Amino acid sequence: MVCAMAVPAGSMAVLVGVVGTQQPPSASWWRRWRAGRLALVPAGELRKRRARWVAAAVLGVAVWLASGVFAVAALLAVAVVGVPWLLSPTRYAVTRIEQLEGLGEWCQRCANALQLGMGLEQALASTRKHPPKGLEEQITDLVDRLQVGWRPQEALRQFAAEMNDVTADKVAAALLLSAASRGPGLARSLEDMADSVREEVARRRTIEADRAKPRTTVRWMTILSLGIVAAGFLVPDYTAPYGSVLGQLVLAGLGGGFVAVLVWMRSLADHRPVSRFLVADPRSRVRSTPAAGAAGASDAVGAGTR
Repeated sequence: MVCAMAVPAGSMAVLVGVVGTQQPPSASWWRRWRAGRLALVPAGELRKRRARWVAAAVLGVAVWLASGVFAVAALLAVAVVGVPWLLSPTRYAVTRIEQLEGLGEWCQRCANALQLGMGLEQALASTRKHPPKGLEEQITDLVDRLQVGWRPQEALRQFAAEMNDVTADKVAAALLLSAASRGPGLARSLEDMADSVREEVARRRTIEADRAKPRTTVRWMTILSLGIVAAGFLVPDYTAPYGSVLGQLVLAGLGGGFVAVLVWMRSLADHRPVSRFLVADPRSRVRSTPAAGAAGASDAVGAGTR
């Protein structure tokens, strides 16, 4: 029965692979995973991670050549890369919350400037003098682009790209609609957006407080495990069985399982960012044709402000 069901399914899969379909393509799982992992990581931290990978590879090879135990060298290399990642999981979440808090304050300042009769470009430029904490660089770059002749639509899209957050997309969408239509009501819209951002910041702070418990558990489990392993290797009789091939396989299995548990526990406390809508975000599973990309982006702008 299984073979009878597998034959037509395999034949259809071969046919689809040869002929193809008219279904619009979507981002691969690798691109979605990579975009989700790197969404909250600044460029400076990426360079540090690459440096740790190089140091881990060099240290692992050195330990392998010195001790002859490949499993220990592999676990040590994984520890060089993974321990900093396990011990500091809250940095990016705190930074993102601070940026969103500054974004709400920025929306309120723009709304106040518009109520005084300023134009959109003047209102944006007025926020450069005392920008909110966490948005100094993004706001300065936005105003600089406007002063050197960038169109407001292009400058605001670049601002949203630098923020790389769906909430920033909502704010940029409201400003984009105002820049395109020059209609009234932008100040009121920005005030409502500021209230919405403040509510989101309060919710995220509550969520981060709840996630602090499993993060603390992972941190202490990591520290205690490293201490036990380090103390165990100081006793030759304790580590002698792991010198054989079978011992290395057992050590690799135990170490890999323990690392998998730590990674799984940390992933439970991670923030999963929502896909953006002003650009084709690889994190999104929504399929879209290239021809409809521009129209879909403009429709998304309107949907985001609503």
